[in-house]
Order: sequence, then structure tokens, then C-alpha cells
Amino acid sequence: MQRAKKRLPFQFVLDELLAIRPDVRQVFGFTHVYLDQKLLLSLRDNQRQPRFNGIWIYTQSEHLESLRRHFPALPKHCFWQSKKSGNGWIILPASQEDFEDYAFKACELILQADRRIGRFSRRR
Repeated sequence: MQRAKKRLPFQFVLDELLAIRPDVRQVFGFTHVYLDQKLLLSLRDNQRQPRFNGIWIYTQSEHLESLRRHFPALPKHCFWQSKKSGNGWIILPASQEDFEDYAFKACELILQADRRIGRFSRRR
């Protein structure tokens, strides 16, 4: 008996990025989106733990402030950084009123090859 494939969360984001032919992988409840060797973002829609559902955009800590201008209504707690690794990420909560607008903005930045978006993951 074959297991049914899980539906991908926020399919509209993947549809928007189709032109760049990203590599999409599902791991540990996240749908990770890569371009070449770079992890761009992750999509999360977990019914049991909805607090962190949405889009996780990966970057470096040094880019957080400049990226914050693209998502002005996001509260400060949506911008995370690791002082140890220098990694940063922005969480676009699915519950946020501007979620879809911000999701399309993130896609626009990716499609414009904005170098602030994405980072090389440790395992790659």
C-alpha cells in the first residue's frame, strides 16, 4: 500500500518560483526550497504546532535590517539571528494579516536574484 503524498504548504509560493526551477525537499515537517546549493526558504504548515507556521526566509545576520524595510508590519520577534554562526532568518507568520503580500514580496526578491536571500546550509 502506497502512502499518499503530503500536500505542499503554500503552493502559491512554489508556483511563483517555478521560473527558477528550485529544488524542493520535504524534511522534518518543513518544505525546503533550494536554488543550486543555496537554501532560500522553508514552508511550514503544521496543524499540531501552528505557532511557527508560515514562510521562513534564510539570510545572514548582516542583511536583517535592510530586509526589514521590505516587511514593515512584521514584529521584531519575526527577525532572528545567530551571533555564533552569523545566520539570520525572517519568519513570515501565516497568521499575519499581510502574509500573502509578504510572501509575494519574498518571491519577488528571489526572482530578482537578491543576494541577501538564501544561505549555504551546513550539509551541502
